[in-house]
Amino acid sequence: MSYGTLLFLHVLSAFALVTSVGIMVAIALALRGGRQTGAASSLVPLAGVLAAIGGLGTIVFGIWLAVHVSGYSLTNGWIIAAIVLWFVGAGLSGRISAGYRRARADGTLAVDSTTFMTHLLLVLVVAAILIDMVYKPGAS
Repeated sequence: MSYGTLLFLHVLSAFALVTSVGIMVAIALALRGGRQTGAASSLVPLAGVLAAIGGLGTIVFGIWLAVHVSGYSLTNGWIIAAIVLWFVGAGLSGRISAGYRRARADGTLAVDSTTFMTHLLLVLVVAAILIDMVYKPGAS
């Protein structure tokens, strides 16, 4: 696969991932405020699908790019940082999903403070990944 195609798929996956985080935050804000809980909770499956596709695509195409491009290496610091941050983000997404499942099982349709704070941490992690990808600290 060509560099352009790999880069396009990696960036497209990143857009899906960032969109899923935005939807998750919107859901959390709506559920926390008690507004439009039915509409907000109906978006949970969409956010989950986008997170799965975006998460899998970014890591697969990102590693593929790192192996494919001669100037990159999986041992570059900024690539290692991105992979570590990706795993942290995946863990946070799992906790958020568990929080939504608990809320759905309880029938409360509310987001507890732990799940809400996890959303904020996920936003920070995704922002750190984007900064790492744009500026590539330590790359020559």
